[in-house]
Amino acid sequence: MATLSNVITFSRAQAQTDSNGLTDANAIIFANSRLVDFHRQLINSGVDASQLQEAYCDAVIPTAGNGTTLAYPTDCLALKTIEVNYQNTNAQDYIRANQVDVANLSGQNAFSYLRQYASTQSPQFDDRGDWYEIFPAFQSGNNTSQAIRLFYYLKPTEYTSTGDTISYPESIDYRILGFGVCSDYYNSLNKFEEALAFENKYQDRVKQYISTLGRGSSQPIQPSSLDVGDNGWQF
Repeated sequence: MATLSNVITFSRAQAQTDSNGLTDANAIIFANSRLVDFHRQLINSGVDASQLQEAYCDAVIPTAGNGTTLAYPTDCLALKTIEVNYQNTNAQDYIRANQVDVANLSGQNAFSYLRQYASTQSPQFDDRGDWYEIFPAFQSGNNTSQAIRLFYYLKPTEYTSTGDTISYPESIDYRILGFGVCSDYYNSLNKFEEALAFENKYQDRVKQYISTLGRGSSQPIQPSSLDVGDNGWQF
């Protein structure tokens, strides 16, 4: 299993430098920057390889007139979807919540209206940065135990030492981080031409990753009958 040390060794070879030029401390900083950027690019491209997490949380019944608000998990990098179950904890009874736009609510309704009268059979949510609100607000009689199911992309675990293991999906080819480290290294030296060259290599490798890891989003191959023509098989 590759470690961050392998990334740094590759970066130094590419940049034709050593530990006096590209220090371990700076390499760790550069690698973490590229690690997070790589995961963001996967998410923005609709590739689920960026470690999808499923989690449940209890709902809270608010004071009358207020909304049910909850914080996202601290390890959440980006949300994929929210499901709500006002009835029970049966897996099949969770309903996907639709995101609402504060500037474009249906029927010109106010948030206070949605909090009270939105349908529990068609739940909605409003994203507010590191927290969110569920509509309608939970009331007495609603299930609150593990009432909300989240699917979200995990924040990648940042490196703290050169011996840290390279995790999936970077582990498929750890050199993707190495090219990014090289670019950041040359940027730190104000050698922008060299930095751009390595940035292009990094971005090319990201595109290749996205093409490979996004294969699951392709349409299934459709079977088709063979057409051997009027004369049968030809040899």
